[in-house]
Amino acid sequence: KAKAEEEGGGLGSWDQMQFDTLDGLVLEKIRGKFGGKLRVGFVAGAACPPEIINFMDSIGVPVCEGYGLTETSPVVAMNSPEQRKVGTVGKPTGGVDVVAVDVEGNALPQGSEGEICVVGPNVMRGYHNNVEATEEVISMDGEGRRMFHTGDLGRVDEDGFVRITGRLKEQFKLENGKYVVPTPVEEAIGMSRFIEQIVLCGANRPYNVCLIVPNVEAIREVCKVGGEIKDDELGAAAGVKELIDREIETCGKELKKFEVPTKWCFVEPFTVENFMLTPKMSVRRHVAIRAYEKEISALYGDN
Repeated sequence: KAKAEEEGGGLGSWDQMQFDTLDGLVLEKIRGKFGGKLRVGFVAGAACPPEIINFMDSIGVPVCEGYGLTETSPVVAMNSPEQRKVGTVGKPTGGVDVVAVDVEGNALPQGSEGEICVVGPNVMRGYHNNVEATEEVISMDGEGRRMFHTGDLGRVDEDGFVRITGRLKEQFKLENGKYVVPTPVEEAIGMSRFIEQIVLCGANRPYNVCLIVPNVEAIREVCKVGGEIKDDELGAAAGVKELIDREIETCGKELKKFEVPTKWCFVEPFTVENFMLTPKMSVRRHVAIRAYEKEISALYGDN
């Protein structure tokens, strides 16, 4: 129903009758868990997983993602119930322009990935008493307007929706000169039910590898791994390597070939206690990579 409405249509009479029955028996009760009066949700900050948005859609509560920063007062773009594209943060708000630029600050064609920059009356004048920091993030566009460099990577699609793909500082280059943004790769492969957490590695290397925190119970069940094999030995159990290799191939089918990790290893969960997660539950990639330097080197066959 949500998909039909989003595409500007509606359900046929039979489908509508079925939906009304389902709504009364099931969906209304689920909405009741949210207070019973929730009609639409707006989220920002960390990216909202598509499966959550799709679930909320299925119970009749559309979720609209937005994007902004303190330096942009703060809203830059927002989906609306009337104009929404899942996987994007919506269209720029009134009077705001969003453009992707290359490493030299030149505007890129629509649909090309680059650093997301914001132009508009919402852009700050600068950081208080910190000219140096201000000059690092504020430049002038071709029309002489102040342009804020967000440090986020993304693109503006042909319909004007903004898609955030990662952080500029997270981007790394392989030995062959190809650039990799780890976040979308991790998000794609992390959709596997056998993978709890994942960190992609590959800076200045011939190919990507990854650290995987496994869903131990799911893997044991599918591969029929008994209790005689300890959790930290799970990666060597019969059938496990083949399972994870298939999952990486399946989940990564929309990725570029050079982005997909060639090798992997299982590691302990990333937690706030071991400093590999922030209080906001984001993975501290550099901490995880430093902690597992030996394991990563082994994946590349280093001595």
